[in-house]
Amino acid sequence: MNNKRIALLLVLMLMMTTVLVACGDKTETTEPAETAETTETEETAEPAEEGVESVESFADANTLVVGAPDLNADYINGFGNSSYDVWIKRLIGNYGGDLGLATTYYDEAGEFHVNPTVVDGDMVITENEDGTKSFQFKIFDDLKWSDGEPITAKDYVFGILFHASPEWMVTGASNSTGAEDILGFDEFHDGTTTEFAGVELIDDYTFKVTLKADKVPYFHETALVGVGPSPLHRFAPNVDVVGKSLVVAEGYEITEEDINSLIEGQKAQVEQAQETYDSELQSYKDASDQYTQFNEENIANYDALVADYEAALAAEDTDPDYAYMLDLYKQVKDAEATLKGYEDGTIEMSPLQTLMTAAANDVAYNYRFNPDVTSGPYKFVEFANSMAKVTINENFKGNAEGKKPTIQNVVVQTVNQKLDLDLALAGTIDIVPGLIEGAKIDKAKENTDKVGTHSFSRNGYGLLNIITDMGATQYQGVRQAIAYSLDRNEFIQTIAGGYGTVVNGAFGVAQFEYLDKGAEFNEKAINYTRNAELANQALDTTPYTFEADGTTPWDPAKAQEMFNSNKDGFDYFRYDAEGNQLRVIHEGSTNNEVSDLIATQLPDNTKLVGMNYIFNPVDFATLLDHYYYPDAADAEAPTVFNMGTGFAIPNDPYYGYHSSQIDVGGNYNRVNVPELDTILETMRKSDSSDPTAWLNGWLEFQLWFNEYLPNIPLYANEYYDVFTTRVKGLEATPMHDWSDLICTLEIAE
Repeated sequence: MNNKRIALLLVLMLMMTTVLVACGDKTETTEPAETAETTETEETAEPAEEGVESVESFADANTLVVGAPDLNADYINGFGNSSYDVWIKRLIGNYGGDLGLATTYYDEAGEFHVNPTVVDGDMVITENEDGTKSFQFKIFDDLKWSDGEPITAKDYVFGILFHASPEWMVTGASNSTGAEDILGFDEFHDGTTTEFAGVELIDDYTFKVTLKADKVPYFHETALVGVGPSPLHRFAPNVDVVGKSLVVAEGYEITEEDINSLIEGQKAQVEQAQETYDSELQSYKDASDQYTQFNEENIANYDALVADYEAALAAEDTDPDYAYMLDLYKQVKDAEATLKGYEDGTIEMSPLQTLMTAAANDVAYNYRFNPDVTSGPYKFVEFANSMAKVTINENFKGNAEGKKPTIQNVVVQTVNQKLDLDLALAGTIDIVPGLIEGAKIDKAKENTDKVGTHSFSRNGYGLLNIITDMGATQYQGVRQAIAYSLDRNEFIQTIAGGYGTVVNGAFGVAQFEYLDKGAEFNEKAINYTRNAELANQALDTTPYTFEADGTTPWDPAKAQEMFNSNKDGFDYFRYDAEGNQLRVIHEGSTNNEVSDLIATQLPDNTKLVGMNYIFNPVDFATLLDHYYYPDAADAEAPTVFNMGTGFAIPNDPYYGYHSSQIDVGGNYNRVNVPELDTILETMRKSDSSDPTAWLNGWLEFQLWFNEYLPNIPLYANEYYDVFTTRVKGLEATPMHDWSDLICTLEIAE
């Protein structure tokens, strides 16, 4: 569905890490829902011994067992997966970073460094006459894949070329543009040339990456050029890397087996496209009370469009949900046509295209679920019975500190969230990562003979996302008045069980910028607390200063009097001179404790300041649709949404708030402030070797954010890892979870 597509794309964005370790392209990534943030009731948190006893234990002296709410067994970047699958991707090296033997990695404060375990010496940096900037890496000659094959510079260059290739793009992978900052990407990606100008193999252990001229200088250059290897010998054994290009290995001739592999891969793509189409169409039919165009009476209208789907897609008046389904149908038909072309030979391909297409399909539809050659501290064993299993990789050289894992096996097991703490108390699982429910945390602290705990602040927060260019929320004073109408400490107590904090800017408290400039920010920033007087002062800066007649000044004393005498019948709202009422429409997802608390606070609290605050509960997909595609012509369009956000690493606010990113990037608040654009442009163009300009720009941006309020932070959780007493060394941070720390964890005898 159209709105379901938004949710799917959002999950992909959350999970996406390209072959480039980080591209710096996202300031914040919106979390799909706050439902995972809800506090467990006392009844839920009580022991469920029968359920605990029915769960088989896999923990032994050589096996660490970690509990997860959900797994979908997808182990490469570029496709949707649960955040818990990322743990396995990280353990096997398929998520970048130092565990993936990338050339650069980020530390506990989100700063990027050259990986000394991989790179022999420093990067060799060259500022070229054409404005581009080159970074040359020499890797050590003792790196190995899990199957014992050597990792060479070809694997690093191949990783960039493979994921930027037209063949990989056709699989639908979301990371096919990960190398877009590198010189020559556009021409290579669209197939204009087979030479990638900004990527060059120098020798067996040396390669060079060149950033486009318009991408430098950039403070996070080290992140942009962080490259991880991909196993050339596994992905495309008959392809080679020469200079800046992929070529057919010398002396190799295309075989019948290659053609069959190409065909089988395309069959898998057809099946995948058909499965997606069928699933989405059925979901529309199942929800036909909401999408009546797909009910039994109207489905014939859709079926008629399918007969000429290309014309329907070209028509401007085609229903958006029909258009979404027709596009999926087109993908099926296109995949089928390609398959037929492969089978009858009418699609002519060069030998390299044949090998690369077969390789891309194999990786996307086979290796993706069974990654048999990897670079990380563990090797993939299997996913079965809702469990992912990995075992130690004896060929792993070490993390950035040179440390290797000591735990032989790791199992990530799907468990009922209602039972996860009790399973840890029973010793059935070893780690319950990231608990946020106050009742569970309290219970863990009461059982120190069985479990230990370690807490860290969330690198993100729950918030109100606000559209700033339409409705009443286009005015800064309105946004500030909403903030002054909130008791944010109640969110900490109710949602986080007291385990959390309130922040007043767009940052995580563990980020290196906050560690350096946080005290100065806190001294200068507005601390928004519930205060009707300050809310009214903020609203007096907006056009909404009158009673309904548009001339009589609005009086806060009258509002207080009516509120006290008839709160439910309150109708003394603010208006502008044209008689437009101060109305704010807010959407929050249903069955969500955050939404419930907002609905309790804001509609009543804002009456005291003359604001008609309307809260509408909707399903999360609808909320996302309205947030990403706001309708300025609709007077009833929502402009406030409660969600959660996690900060990207590195965290560059340019992509979330620069005016150039409206409609094409991540500026979903639709902020258009020239002064801010200048701050963000200056900030990101600072020299990577001198953090002063970046840090000063960060402070300036945060103070702007604090006053302008494109979003209103509600609460930042305190996360708790709970672990059995046999687990040693688990001290996670906002940037590094247990899987990042696997090389320092131990199981006590």
